[in-house]
Amino acid sequence: MMTKTTRILVVDDAAIERMKVKGYLGKRGYEILEAADGAEGVQQFIRHAPDLVLMDVHMPQLNGYEAIRQIRAHERHMVTPILMLTADDDLESIEQAFDVGANDFFPKPINFPLLHQRIRYALRDASRERDLRRVTGLQETARMLAGLAFWELDLQRQEMHWSEDADELLHWLDELPVTFDTVMQIIHPDDRQRMATVLDDAIKTGLKFDFEVRSPGRRQDYLLKIVGQLMPEQQLLIGAIQDITSQRRLEQQANYLMFHDSVTGLPNRRLFQRDLEECLEAQQQHPARLVVVVLEVLRFQQISETYGIELADQLLGLMANQLRSDLPADAMLARLDGGTFALRLQVELDRCMDSIGIQLHAWLEQLDRPWMLGDRETYLTYTAGTSMAPDNTQDANVLLRMAHRAQRLQKPTANITLGFYSDDLDDGLQSRLKLEAELRTAVEQQQFYLVYQPQIDLSSDRVVGVEALLRWRHPQGESVPPFRFIPILEEMGLISPLGDWILAEACRQQRAWQLQGYTLRMAVNLSPAQFEQLDLPAKIQSIVQAAEVDPGQLELEITESLAMHNPEATIETLHRLRHMGFKIAIDDFGIGFSSLEYLLRFPLDTLKIDRAFVKDITRGRSDRAIVRALTSLCQGLGLTTIAEGVETQRQRDYIDALGATEIQGYLISPPLEPAALIQLIDNYATHAPTLSKACQE
Repeated sequence: MMTKTTRILVVDDAAIERMKVKGYLGKRGYEILEAADGAEGVQQFIRHAPDLVLMDVHMPQLNGYEAIRQIRAHERHMVTPILMLTADDDLESIEQAFDVGANDFFPKPINFPLLHQRIRYALRDASRERDLRRVTGLQETARMLAGLAFWELDLQRQEMHWSEDADELLHWLDELPVTFDTVMQIIHPDDRQRMATVLDDAIKTGLKFDFEVRSPGRRQDYLLKIVGQLMPEQQLLIGAIQDITSQRRLEQQANYLMFHDSVTGLPNRRLFQRDLEECLEAQQQHPARLVVVVLEVLRFQQISETYGIELADQLLGLMANQLRSDLPADAMLARLDGGTFALRLQVELDRCMDSIGIQLHAWLEQLDRPWMLGDRETYLTYTAGTSMAPDNTQDANVLLRMAHRAQRLQKPTANITLGFYSDDLDDGLQSRLKLEAELRTAVEQQQFYLVYQPQIDLSSDRVVGVEALLRWRHPQGESVPPFRFIPILEEMGLISPLGDWILAEACRQQRAWQLQGYTLRMAVNLSPAQFEQLDLPAKIQSIVQAAEVDPGQLELEITESLAMHNPEATIETLHRLRHMGFKIAIDDFGIGFSSLEYLLRFPLDTLKIDRAFVKDITRGRSDRAIVRALTSLCQGLGLTTIAEGVETQRQRDYIDALGATEIQGYLISPPLEPAALIQLIDNYATHAPTLSKACQE
């Protein structure tokens, strides 16, 4: 039996955009149809009946909104998922997209892995809706063919007469009622008076009647639809009766699916939005403060790609259960999309912000626990944003959007980071969006480059290694500081592929120096996103082998906070890398919360002393005590110690006296490009004291 290929129609007037989508999705087994404008898109839809449509907004002849409207007019039922691709992020554009019949919208420039997941979810939901419609259709057909029984009531004799199939329809009854009084006995007590009133009115007026009543069975109540009219000359009431119990159940199921998430069973965005509107209306009669929280699991897309959709769905279900476990009865928890949840709370109007923040932190902290994905324990990172009414706005759409914005602009500082919306977030939004667009271009056009900061061995006073550091040369000529763009790259999901490039470029440069006669240890930082990749050791090994670099000359650096995020998994990965021959260094040690127990368990070669302990080492006894303790411990363990941020000769002297092995910092040199670094090494070999003095001055 052949499997039908999923067909996707891409409607976009930009040929390059269609080519990108076709190239990415085509490689993943989809059949791609193309249309260069809205009118052609409608024709292609009618001709080929695709399984899903990706629709651009701004196009000649017929824009995306009108094209969707015509497609929906052609469909008998709105079942084909349509995702609108747009660079517009204003509320009016989003609302217009949903009003004309779009199922979802997706921002440009396109994040293709995320788009792929949206497509898979949309196709899955469409399949479920088609199955539900098919079942409903079968129910309707059964009702038309055999779901009706006919009855007749003689008003003078009060006798009931039934069609032959009535006993099958009313199967829960031991016998069919033969009088009007016995008919009333099979009706639910709460519905009898209403039924009697309707029939009495029909006898007096001659009007047709149509009503629903319940009939108690042994295990459940059955819902009966009764229609009929008076035959005045014969003094008869005649009509039909139908068991609509299953039909109503299906309608309730369809209504449930429309307003609930199929994975977690939580309310979806549509129901959450409606709830916000109702709560805001109720505030006019009963003043209260409405608190909205948007919570996102960072890198959920990578989790889904790594572990698969089924395990990712299981994780969402576990999280939903955890989040529901400690909420007030009147709160609402919803899943918006992907790894994003929303919470609505109502609190007293005079309650202070600190008290609200404490309550929300307590609620969020229950997520700071290991989660099982298959047979692997995983720790997650979250950001959350909060908005409030009437403090920020009284509009439900704007209130949710503000919470979204507060969440998206949070820079993770811990496993769970919570922020509150304020007006100044809007001020920086445009510059943030502009920077994100420039970074996407920078990745595509390879505007990044590496610089190298030398590391000096204190015993021989020569350069023995370098640390590779990322830099971005903006097209306008300025060099953007790393602290401005690296966190944003991490949030955009671009740091992992860029990290692979950094490693490959550092190895290429190391090999080039080796061919020139310079053997230098190369230190490369690994990001948290890279470290979560299951195939990281194999990937690093492949890159190093391709560059023909000795693994023993490559030092992989991780920060203390990264190591302690999931220490057991960290130890496992580090052992695999160490077994392959790579050196391991831990950076920023001493400023986090790790214990010496883990320092002993981690397979390390190098410990880097953070600049926080170096900058005041000439004045602070406590800093000197910490450095002395670390260097003594490392000497006993056979580890190299590198002090970072050494800027003066006095700092160097103290570090040397306290037993550190190596130093790096501006006393030696700032990070340099390759040619300048080689020149420094050549000069340093013969003029080290002079250079040190010059750097000090």
